[in-house]
Amino acid sequence: MTVEIYRDAWGVPHLRAGDARELARAQGLATAHDRAWQLEVERHRARGTSAAFLGPDALGWDRFARQARLDDTA
Repeated sequence: MTVEIYRDAWGVPHLRAGDARELARAQGLATAHDRAWQLEVERHRARGTSAAFLGPDALGWDRFARQARLDDTA
């Protein structure tokens, strides 16, 4: 059977599979992708480099993170 994973406009994953085992695997894959993205964002936030991909709205946080030396503290 085939597994189908797609995300709607809000980024919510929608899964479709032929049986429960395939559905569980698809759910694990979607969760792993979300967690990897979360870890990457938090790494950039700790280093003060999040504005590079989140845009200029993140500059205030980046400035604070660098001044507070969050990367060194973590």
